[in-house]
Amino acid sequence: MARTPLIARLPGATYAVSNTGPLISAFQSDSFLLLGKVFAAVYVQTACVIELERHGWGPEIQAASSKLVQVSLTTGEEERAKVFAERIAEQAGSSASEAAKHMGEAQAIVLALRPEYCNDLLLLDESAARAVAKEAGLRLSGFPGALLLAVRSGLILAEDLRTRLEICRQQGTHYGAAFIQQVYVMAKQGRRTK
Repeated sequence: MARTPLIARLPGATYAVSNTGPLISAFQSDSFLLLGKVFAAVYVQTACVIELERHGWGPEIQAASSKLVQVSLTTGEEERAKVFAERIAEQAGSSASEAAKHMGEAQAIVLALRPEYCNDLLLLDESAARAVAKEAGLRLSGFPGALLLAVRSGLILAEDLRTRLEICRQQGTHYGAAFIQQVYVMAKQGRRTK
C-alpha cells in the first residue's frame, strides 16, 4: 500500500477518501477491485488501516495496495478530528455518544478537507458522520453510492449491486432490506443515492 499521496492525479478521474465502514463493506462483498475501477485511488488515514487490520482485513489491504493510499494526518489535523468526532457524537441518531468512537469518521472528514482532496468523493456510511461532513461542504457517498457509480459506468448490473449489498447485510452490515431494495430500484432507474 502506498503510504504517501505521490500518485499523479489523472485529469477527469474520480478519486475518493474513505473511512473504515465503506471499505469493510467492499471487502465483505469482494468489491474492492470494482472500487478500483470506479476510483483512480482511495485515500485513507493511517488509523483506518490500523482498524481494518485489527478487524482481520490485512490480506485484503495488501491486495488493494495499488489503489489504497495511506495518508498520515498532522498533529493539528488530529486535533481538528477530535472536534469533528465530538460533533458527530452530539448528532441525533449517532451510533455512540462517546467522541472517541467516531475518530475514524472524523479523521476521514479532516483528510477530505485538505485542499488536494476537497473535490474527491468522501465515502462515509454512518448517518451522523454524514450530517457533519455535509455541514462541512464535502461531496458525500457511501459504499452503496459507489456501487451505483459502478452500475452507471456499466461495470456491474443492478442485480449485482443488490447481491453485493445483501452479502454485506448477511455479514452484519446495517443495510436493511428496504434500503437495499431502494438502492436497487435507483440502480435500475439510473439514479444516484447518498
